[in-house]
Amino acid sequence: MTTRREFLKSSALVAAASMAGIAGAPQFAFGQEANGKTLIKVFMRGGADGLHLFPAVGDMMYYQHRPNLAIEAPNQQDANTALNIGDSYRGMNPNLEPLMEIWNAGRMMVAPSTALEEGNRSHFDNQRWIGTGARNNIIDGYLNRYMQEVDGANHPLRGAVLGKSSISTEIRGSIVVPAVVNPDSFNVRNNSLCSGNGCSDNQLTDLMREIASHPIEETSLEASVRENQLIMLDSIAEIQGAADGYTPSAGGLDYSGSPLGRGLRLVAQLMKAGVPLEVAAMDWNIGWDTHSNQISGGADRFINPNFGYHRRMREGANDFLTFFRDMSDLIDDVVVIVGTEFGRTVIENGSRGSDHGHGSTWFAFGGPTVPGVGPDVSTLDTGSLRSGRYMPTVTDYRDVVAEIMIRHMGMPQGLVSTIFPNHSFVNHNLFNRSA
Repeated sequence: MTTRREFLKSSALVAAASMAGIAGAPQFAFGQEANGKTLIKVFMRGGADGLHLFPAVGDMMYYQHRPNLAIEAPNQQDANTALNIGDSYRGMNPNLEPLMEIWNAGRMMVAPSTALEEGNRSHFDNQRWIGTGARNNIIDGYLNRYMQEVDGANHPLRGAVLGKSSISTEIRGSIVVPAVVNPDSFNVRNNSLCSGNGCSDNQLTDLMREIASHPIEETSLEASVRENQLIMLDSIAEIQGAADGYTPSAGGLDYSGSPLGRGLRLVAQLMKAGVPLEVAAMDWNIGWDTHSNQISGGADRFINPNFGYHRRMREGANDFLTFFRDMSDLIDDVVVIVGTEFGRTVIENGSRGSDHGHGSTWFAFGGPTVPGVGPDVSTLDTGSLRSGRYMPTVTDYRDVVAEIMIRHMGMPQGLVSTIFPNHSFVNHNLFNRSA
């Protein structure tokens, strides 16, 4: 009979999960080999403008290139100015103000001018290449290859997509992972076999367990299907159990109902329930593809709460702060890395927006993250820009993620070129914070 680990790699689990409308995984006492560390990858799909998230307030060329979009240097008397992060060159967008609590706690890092060095300006190409870890069409994503190569908990919830239903490229691969929008929807139901509030008496799952428990020849295909069925049912029970009656311990803050808020809430629930979640992928999508109207009109052009781009940016920052508080001491066990497929043009366009660019700003918090601003450009002079228009790549995103895997997750450095094919690792010491 195949092992449970082999089940997780089999197409049988995919087929069963697809028929059930979910992708499953359970609470079995598989040898808990994991080191108790977690990596959360958050993707800002659409090409987030890193120069708008963390403006170059110390560079006069920034204001020349962006006469309308540029955010003024920090001024406590003006809420439309950048937030002071103690760096003479960079500030923080005022809509990200909730992140200042994480920053001031010394648990956050910003990596300006980060990108896939050999990327282009296509959303689809760059999202795929960043997900696979190389400019090619290999199927498995880098988070899935990590699970294939690094020994961890032999548990079906070792990896997951959280807060959304589609499988992210970076975690797609031969090790099957669940996609959980929220605990209530992560279930198998038949209306004819449901009773009680919210189908609290789910007779379908009871019948499935009873069928799977009957003795059968262990080497038969039916035995494999039954084992797969139990994996799916136990995963449902585990996720719902972790969410049952859950209230964030976040000083009165709560997660939003957005995909990001749902995903971070699920991470908190699973980690606090002791589930050996090692890698997870989720999205923070607010309309990052800002070709026009990147700022609102009127006096509060950078912080108008009625302007969706501003409001959703603050909502996401609040979700990150809620998670940071909710994790409390467990924040040492998790690193959240937030990135995008490319940045925007340094020079604004004629529609109060910015077009597809190259380098953008990634940021991270938690675990051994070293606080502060990482490697950065020294000037936005046109001659220093890529093709005279785009932020160059100072840091390859693969070095950021690989260092998290090495320093936080305990991955041998020799595996970097396997996780990120043919990539030569450069250590920027962004994740060597001592406890």
